[in-house]
Amino acid sequence: MGGDPPLRPLTQDGDPAAMRPRFDADLVRLPAVWPSLDLYRAALAHVAAHRMFSRPWPAKGLKPLLTIVVSLVEDARVEHLAMRGLPGLRRLWGPFHRVEPSASLMAADLMERMARALFDPEYRDGNAWVDKGQRLFFERPDRWDDPDFSLTVGGALAGDLGKTRVQINARGHRVEPAYRDDNGGLWLYDTPPEPPRDADDPLEAVRPEPVEEERADRRDGPRQAPPSPAPLAVAETAARRPVARYPEWDHRIGLYRPDFAQVLDCVPEHRPPPAAPADPRLAGRVRALVRHAAVARPERLRRQREGDRLDLDACIAATAARRQGHAPDLRVYQRVRRRGRDLSVLLLLDASHSTNDPVADGTVLDLERRSADLLATALAAAGDRFALAGFRSDGREAVQWLAVKRFGDAYDDAARGRLAGLDGRWSTRMGAALRHAGTMLAGEPTHRRLLLLVTDGEPSDIDCPDPRHLVEDARKAVQELTGRGIDVVCLALGGDAGTHRHIFGRRNVLPLDRVEQLPERLPAVYVRLTG
Repeated sequence: MGGDPPLRPLTQDGDPAAMRPRFDADLVRLPAVWPSLDLYRAALAHVAAHRMFSRPWPAKGLKPLLTIVVSLVEDARVEHLAMRGLPGLRRLWGPFHRVEPSASLMAADLMERMARALFDPEYRDGNAWVDKGQRLFFERPDRWDDPDFSLTVGGALAGDLGKTRVQINARGHRVEPAYRDDNGGLWLYDTPPEPPRDADDPLEAVRPEPVEEERADRRDGPRQAPPSPAPLAVAETAARRPVARYPEWDHRIGLYRPDFAQVLDCVPEHRPPPAAPADPRLAGRVRALVRHAAVARPERLRRQREGDRLDLDACIAATAARRQGHAPDLRVYQRVRRRGRDLSVLLLLDASHSTNDPVADGTVLDLERRSADLLATALAAAGDRFALAGFRSDGREAVQWLAVKRFGDAYDDAARGRLAGLDGRWSTRMGAALRHAGTMLAGEPTHRRLLLLVTDGEPSDIDCPDPRHLVEDARKAVQELTGRGIDVVCLALGGDAGTHRHIFGRRNVLPLDRVEQLPERLPAVYVRLTG
């Protein structure tokens, strides 16, 4: 965010003392009238520190209290980084931090005192919340270079303040001291936040002055509008239907971002399915394995004449009857019987761009499709309830769910054609896909519910530069599903084994040394998990 942005005045309507500077990537706005030149200098130095050391964060789903507290910590962080290189800035900013300790628990007073406590390590306030913020901030100066430090400290402080039920008017909140900006430049909003009442036109605030070339265009005639981008094909847009929004776990602040990722229900392109399995012998072996897998709900039969263990209650009753001189009931055994097949399984395939990588027998995705077809054919023959889908993502607003077969549908030529048409594109936002799979499995009435994921990599997406963010979100999603009684197992065809163990747990990751083994290993894994 470096460089020298153009400066523009804020309008003079309202109280000038209540107005705060504003900035974004292209423009800095300052009040047209302020009491002193030092205030302008302090404000410009503060904005320059933000442009040098800050990076904007997504604001969607975050409560106003959290953004306010995180912004306050970020103000202090960038100022201390600036003062490391230019110690004279302390003399410029210091005189504006004049607030003194008090017993007030009003949110505005607490924020102003926190601002001084984070600026001046010698300040002593006496309020537990302010003192905690000062301690958390100054005990880790080695982390000041990391913008996520402000999210961590600010998230902890916002959580503590929220528990005290302190009321804060987010729309009327005024950042103190006066030289600090309104912090709008620190957050990325899907829609611009409503400006304060004394602010100028928000469109005018971000509208740059026309450059000389534009003025010439206006003199010569109306400027031609740029050509509109070509629309997507009708089939492409009609096949994408938003079906759900899911939260996403932000490990930096220890909170969920509600409704952060959108899942689109998409229909894979239909292609002619293979006429017969490539290896009939392997297909027959898979059907036999699945048919004999013990996937029924166990039923304990008590008071049996024969069994594999004693029925303790029946033994006690028989002993009591014998002591009373009655003939005992000799049905003192119990045994376990399994009836029917009581399992629902969802097979989820990674359909990201990396699955187009070549292997010995085609691509990774070719092997995924072939393996899924083997297992699905065997499950359908055994009468098990199962669903089959792929997933990929193009940002958090476009997590595509590619339904090949849903629960209750037949695995017929139409489903096999959708599986054959599954192609690899884009990225791997795994957490949203896992949560959507869990939603589908949660509605199944069976005794066991199994989510079997096949992936060749690690979570990633184009709008998430921090690779750890999506890893931690996927780990949280697995924990959510486990808490709902859904078993989640990953068959890893590549990627870092440590990352997969971190997400799914050591016992729930089955790494494959050679991708070519997938058609044989996937059915065997299913049988081992259900036996």
